[in-house]
Amino acid sequence: MVHLSRSLLLWRPLPYVLALLCSVIILGIHMLPSVDSMLNENNTRISHVFLKSQINYHKEIAPFARRPLTTLLIESSQKIFGFKTGYAFILVNFLLLGCSGVLVYKLSRVLKASKTYGLVNMMVFFTSFSVLFAFFPPVFTYDEPLQYCFLLLALIAFVRHKWLWYVILFTLALVARETSMLLLPALILFLPSTENYPGKNIFSNFKKYAPLILLPIFFYGCYVVFFIYHQKLLHATHIEMASRYSCFLENIESVKNGVESVVSIFITLGPLLYFSYFYLKRKNKHQWQNKFVFAFLLTVAINTPIVILTAFARESRLFALPLLFVWPMFMQLFGSDLTYLRNKNGYNNFLKNWRIILVFIGITFANILFCFIYYPQLGLGENTYFAAYLFSTILLLTTHYCLYKSTSKDQLL
Repeated sequence: MVHLSRSLLLWRPLPYVLALLCSVIILGIHMLPSVDSMLNENNTRISHVFLKSQINYHKEIAPFARRPLTTLLIESSQKIFGFKTGYAFILVNFLLLGCSGVLVYKLSRVLKASKTYGLVNMMVFFTSFSVLFAFFPPVFTYDEPLQYCFLLLALIAFVRHKWLWYVILFTLALVARETSMLLLPALILFLPSTENYPGKNIFSNFKKYAPLILLPIFFYGCYVVFFIYHQKLLHATHIEMASRYSCFLENIESVKNGVESVVSIFITLGPLLYFSYFYLKRKNKHQWQNKFVFAFLLTVAINTPIVILTAFARESRLFALPLLFVWPMFMQLFGSDLTYLRNKNGYNNFLKNWRIILVFIGITFANILFCFIYYPQLGLGENTYFAAYLFSTILLLTTHYCLYKSTSKDQLL
């Protein structure tokens, strides 16, 4: 049995097969008759009409029109294969989603992860809320799969010092979605590569590599100026920028919207922030690995306020950008923390500690009340699995915390 599992891990197409399988499963979830998805019409068939309206929306509205790459791929596949709009949308976005998963695996391997860790990291990517429910309302994913592909390829080029490819790929990521530039401040932590450089060299290295790091912004700026003036979108862009504050007001205008905003942040970032907290509590940490956690937290600190102030917080995909720093490093960073979940001594101690049991019961009871009684009354995603996913996430974190409090470090060995 062990020999069989090792042979399976050595099978080179395995990451591609798993990525394809995950993409098909996610597509199947979105096509279930019992759920409301942007892929469905009347919960029974692919919504060609709605998806066509989404494509037109991204061609006509100023902030989306300057991100033409996904739309171009969808319309090109329609012309080449003669597909209807819905089929072309599914082909392009789910293929890109699968490619993103493979690239998470590839980047993990570049960062010296084992094949097993790389596959687990890829599965963490696919089971993240913003990916698993990518095309559910109100997540409404459109350009993100292509953005992830370009960003992951750019990060691979960055790690390998392939500077020309880094500039090209990061520029394309900016064209796919301009929010890609929010990753740039964290890249300073890795200069001149992901090797173990002392912190005192960061600024001297930045002076040396700053033109290369920031060059994609220059090329993207040239593209945006040309695009806006060529398409005569200057006035529409001014209106769009001036109206951004209305998003913040909507995020907090009612209890329903406020709860939805908080849940959106938690369900997207909460689990990784939780494990980052435990990682930072460790005494023996590798400086090289620290950079990924700090890059994640720095990007969260930059991206989250921007989303809350300028976009609709209910669209949880907008908060997921910082996860690009921890998806490829999940097991390397947090694998030891997951040991608590599979340690028999921890469960035995947990069941003997009545204080911990009371904490577990109290949090789980509150979890049930919130996820299955209060949350559905807000009218948020009645025909989705959001409440079940949220409940499972909180239950997992609660279990981990209780096991952590019940298990000594000696018992993990």
